Amino acid sequence: MNTKADILRKIDFEELIGTEFEDLMSIEKLTKGTSIYYERFKKFNTYFLIKGKTQHIIYTPEGGEFYRDFFEGDIPGLSFSLSNRKSPERFRPFDVDVIVKEDSMIAYIPLEKTLDLEFKGKAAVLEKIITIGVEDHFKEFNHLLLKSIYSDEEFFIKYLEDKKVLNIGTSKEISEHLNINLRTLQRLLKKLTGEEIIEKVGTKVSIKDQLKLDKYKEKFEK
Repeated sequence: MNTKADILRKIDFEELIGTEFEDLMSIEKLTKGTSIYYERFKKFNTYFLIKGKTQHIIYTPEGGEFYRDFFEGDIPGLSFSLSNRKSPERFRPFDVDVIVKEDSMIAYIPLEKTLDLEFKGKAAVLEKIITIGVEDHFKEFNHLLLKSIYSDEEFFIKYLEDKKVLNIGTSKEISEHLNINLRTLQRLLKKLTGEEIIEKVGTKVSIKDQLKLDKYKEKFEK
């Protein structure tokens, strides 16, 4: 059962149960391929991904694309959800596309409304919102920073060593998730598999021989 109260408990916002905020929430089922128009977030700001997978495609001023994948339990979008409150002229609704990658259930959450509502525990709620936003900013910044420092090849290896096992999906889905050129990734997977450094079983990619991988990484130190 996924009632609004259940969702608020899951995301640690019990203070909002029974308040006007709970009435403002919306829970919806979305089918694979659905585009969540960004206009929706002018009202709801962000959402909690109850189940499924979504992807944000962020368009840069230079014409590039940056992908972010979100999975069950994530609260995406807060990093840009409050930007239009004081500076509406900076709010550009077409900078981001939100695509449903598999059948999903989403709870739209109007967190910005907490600034206007009066309820017990408001200070604690605002502190949680700030923390979520800062953590999301850090994740995105850290990803972009590492991508700017390392080549696609080195970035992929570092990411694989950190996660141990990648089970994201197809090569195309991995390339989007890591923001790595698809052809570069395909060549790398083929090379590392051929040298028996990694192994790919179905959609799972894992390290097969750490010693061989350590030897392979020596070229990055030159």
